[in-house]
Amino acid sequence: MSQINAVLAGMQTSLQYDHFKGALYPLTLDCVPAQKVFPIKSLVQIASDYIVKDATMTLSAIEVMPQEVFTVLLQQALEGNRDRAVDVLLTKWPLPTLSLKKFAPNIFTNLGLLHSQSELIKVAKQGLRYTTCIAHNFLETLKRKCDTRLKVVDISGYPTAEVITYYLATHCMLAHNEARQNMMIRKYEEAVKLLPENEACARERFTTDQSLPDDNFVVKLDVFISSEASLYELCKALKVSGFQESTLKLIVNKLDATCLGAGKVEILLEQLNPEFLHGLSLKFNSINSEELSKLCPLLRTLTNLTILDLSGNMINLSVAASDTCVNFTDTLGSLGHLVRLDLSNNIVRGNLRRVLSAVVQPLQYLSLEGCGLSPVDIAYLSVSHHSASVCELLLSNNNLRQSLSSLMALLRNLKTSLKLIQLENCSFSNENCSMLSESMKRLTSVVYLDLQDNLFSLNNVYQLGVSLACLETLQYLRVSYPTDSYHDDPEVQNQSQKEFVVMLGELIYREKQRLHQNEKTLSVIFCHLPHVHVQI
Repeated sequence: MSQINAVLAGMQTSLQYDHFKGALYPLTLDCVPAQKVFPIKSLVQIASDYIVKDATMTLSAIEVMPQEVFTVLLQQALEGNRDRAVDVLLTKWPLPTLSLKKFAPNIFTNLGLLHSQSELIKVAKQGLRYTTCIAHNFLETLKRKCDTRLKVVDISGYPTAEVITYYLATHCMLAHNEARQNMMIRKYEEAVKLLPENEACARERFTTDQSLPDDNFVVKLDVFISSEASLYELCKALKVSGFQESTLKLIVNKLDATCLGAGKVEILLEQLNPEFLHGLSLKFNSINSEELSKLCPLLRTLTNLTILDLSGNMINLSVAASDTCVNFTDTLGSLGHLVRLDLSNNIVRGNLRRVLSAVVQPLQYLSLEGCGLSPVDIAYLSVSHHSASVCELLLSNNNLRQSLSSLMALLRNLKTSLKLIQLENCSFSNENCSMLSESMKRLTSVVYLDLQDNLFSLNNVYQLGVSLACLETLQYLRVSYPTDSYHDDPEVQNQSQKEFVVMLGELIYREKQRLHQNEKTLSVIFCHLPHVHVQI
């Protein structure tokens, strides 16, 4: 295997599907169906679906069909993963631009990907198929020098495999080098024309064999990158994309740079065009407080940023007077369009007011998992300018037992806006269950509620289930098995937990019937407690 093939194979095996969920790709919680809906296809869609099964038939069809049918053909080709038909359609595409969002369905609509790894992989793979199909076939169309009208391809909004980013970056550099070579040859020919005729005839003539057409093309995409090989190729491609003579340019809409380290992240951010970047994820880069301060000037230039994910680093924002906190809050204040923020697994304890008060827009997504939040932090959050706007709130892995009253106040303010809340492993116990039940049953818009890894007894989980059954919008409830369902004998434990599941289901069903919500389904996902000490 060649060196390039080895690099590409390494990228393919290191793909992390977890990167495709969270802050960077919002779930469409406003229109999540309780059950999967299969719409009835129109006659045009049925005919198009049949045509794209064969590339030759597709080519024959588009020669006689009106331009309006192109869109339906591409939709059906993408839906059925008909790569050859897509290739034909891109070659004959009648418009100068193509946006994948207009032809492929939104894939981030299934709440199941929040708790099911298999569902997440399925969704991510579908998105990767879309972007890979369009990007690869577009480049192949250019390499064959087809007479296509297509100049701008927008595959943003869907995850792009790192191997495709590498592939695009290398061709971007190739196109730039060829353009420079052509420019030098043209200048050489102009100089030769100025020589006397006898000398000009003696001069050697140069020609180039271009791999891409001599025109300007643009690809807009979301980049996921975690290897040095693709990092350096991307940096070079982004650098030359800013040059006027470049024939193939890359525009980054969202960037996920993972496991690279602060130094390489800084190099990458310096090459980005801040005008087009709307989402940035820098999780798991071991960025410490000092390194964050160095990155802040670059982050301030990203004025159109709406999404920022710094989770899983080593940032300490707990000291209000520290240089890191001052620099970071100033940076947040300069990002006037920011509405989705993830600071999970960094230290924010006691200083959340200073950090979040700098954010201009009321946040719609806020993740503070494992941040060591204190009662003061939750108290601020309950009265902040974000307290009535957050749709997705993730506070898992914080000890919130002492902050319960402030949390209740926060939930009251969010009762009409909150759609997803995760309170996993927040040290709640039986004595907190009644207050939680009373507060959460007022969340009139919530569709997903995660309370797993909190220590509740059997009767308290029953109470919680019955209370939440009144929520018409709630589709998923995630809880752990009760503490008193665990036994030293595995057979007894399995039987006890099976009986618990059946009883909870019956109680929720009866409550739904009593409230005349027979058509509303509540799915309960059960999880095992990570550490349970059985008392014999």
